[in-house]
Amino acid sequence: MPIQVRFTDVDIYGHVNNAIYAELFDTARYTYMKQILPDADPKGKSLVLVHLETNFRKQIVFGDKIYVETHISKIGERSVGMSQKMINEETGDLHADSYGVLSTFDAALQKSFPMPEEWRKRLEAAD
Repeated sequence: MPIQVRFTDVDIYGHVNNAIYAELFDTARYTYMKQILPDADPKGKSLVLVHLETNFRKQIVFGDKIYVETHISKIGERSVGMSQKMINEETGDLHADSYGVLSTFDAALQKSFPMPEEWRKRLEAAD
């Protein structure tokens, strides 16, 4: 997924602020998952982010053309592990990589639930 680096993403040091990386990864993760599980509903049953770790490899500056690769790396009984990479479109440089875990979540009950078999099949087929 291509990512637009906005002027407001850049901090006083002239590079994209580290907090923005989480937003960019989140945007790509949400877009990816919405394609796979369009029936997931934040007001009903869905997946929510419960863990996120990021390695900052190389700074991003305003004007860089960046895209995010997103892959499912693990499917558990109630969770999905996702690996992401932020890559420079022009140079191929890796700017950051991230690993996140999403858990099933029932908004009405306020707790996790077993992964529906239909969701599992779609998740397995996606990668």
